[in-house]
Amino acid sequence: MSTQPTIAAEFEAAFPGSRAAHARALHLFPSGITHDTRRADPFPLTCTHGEGAYKWDVDGHRLLDYAMAHGGLLLGHSHPAVVEAVRAQAGAGLQLGASTLVEAEWARRIIGLVPCAEHVRFTSSGTEATLLALRVARAATGRSRVVKLAGHYHGWHDDALPGTSLPVSALPPPGSPPNPNLIVVPQGDLAAMRAALAGGDVAAVILEPTGAAWGAVPLAPAAVAAYRELCDQHGTLLVFDEVVTGFRWSARCAQDLIGVTPDLTALAKVVAGGLPGGAIAGPADLLAVLAFRSDPALAKVEHYGTYNAHPLAAAAGTVTLDLLADGALIGATHRRAAELRAALGEVFARVGTPGYVYGQASTFIMLLDPESDDPVVLKRGIKGARSAALHCAMLLEGVHLYRGCGLLSIAHGDEELQLTVSALERSLRRMQAQGVIA
Repeated sequence: MSTQPTIAAEFEAAFPGSRAAHARALHLFPSGITHDTRRADPFPLTCTHGEGAYKWDVDGHRLLDYAMAHGGLLLGHSHPAVVEAVRAQAGAGLQLGASTLVEAEWARRIIGLVPCAEHVRFTSSGTEATLLALRVARAATGRSRVVKLAGHYHGWHDDALPGTSLPVSALPPPGSPPNPNLIVVPQGDLAAMRAALAGGDVAAVILEPTGAAWGAVPLAPAAVAAYRELCDQHGTLLVFDEVVTGFRWSARCAQDLIGVTPDLTALAKVVAGGLPGGAIAGPADLLAVLAFRSDPALAKVEHYGTYNAHPLAAAAGTVTLDLLADGALIGATHRRAAELRAALGEVFARVGTPGYVYGQASTFIMLLDPESDDPVVLKRGIKGARSAALHCAMLLEGVHLYRGCGLLSIAHGDEELQLTVSALERSLRRMQAQGVIA
């Protein structure tokens, strides 16, 4: 009988600082975490700082990072231009409680890049951005119902959280009330969408333009174009959630790449340069429902938020969009990600274990022993013991995956790609030796 320690045991021995930090965090936070995605078995990482493509944990390990602030750090950790802009703004004022020049510069960058944008309204997060977009859509159309695609994630508010998981439950998530104004239809089912819109009472269709979970369940551009046509036929607004894809898929967002322009776009992550910030963008006449108007018959959508257009986020976002505007850096990350996806796929072939690597733009998504192309399987990704083993094994090799996936930054170069490929091969062979995978 083998006396080789398990991957989990090796991980616990190698990361005692994170283990101790998590034990303390259990006395402070439910499950010891502040974001559900950061849950990990046997415990999550606790990190101290980051630079470029790497971050460091409390045990001093340098880890190649593929979480990248859940996709927000396309420029990598602590990009010098972003750090300097934030430092300068912090010296001038953290929060001035007034309009600022930097928020106007930030908005000008967005309007200059995003196809649907004439006006912008800032929020503090992507969840707030999608919430506001749906509220604007309801006010602009005078309708109350919203359609979303099954499996698509638009934040954790009650208007959009139901239907996020696959398969779709008949019950709302715990803590959310039943929502008769929300209709969930299968992704790609045009007949179901047509039926949902037939009543003429739907204010908006909201979707991720590249497919559920930033393309984990890919959505064909032709299907998005068909949704656009159906919305136009029924007087319904089309809302793109580009919280992840915005300025990562293209300097002009995914909508430019797929050739379909929405009525409203929700943005966050890259748009704020890694700081807390989001926005909605769209035509001036639609966003006019947020404006104060002299005619009392024209109702106004109320929108408050102490940290809307926060000066630090505005400074970081402005510099970030300036660096990305010509598309060169974004294109470079796309090419590296394509190379990495191909190289990781070759690893599965060499090791001889069933696996699949796919993705779009500057991302990669891995499946172990893929059963089919069923959307439930794609959205679920790697789960259970195999997920925990791969996560821990890759960390032991110095690579932090994001739930079996990865989002690249401009700081991920040839050396980082080679490190990732070697780490995956060693991790899979270790998992084979312990019987976790075939």
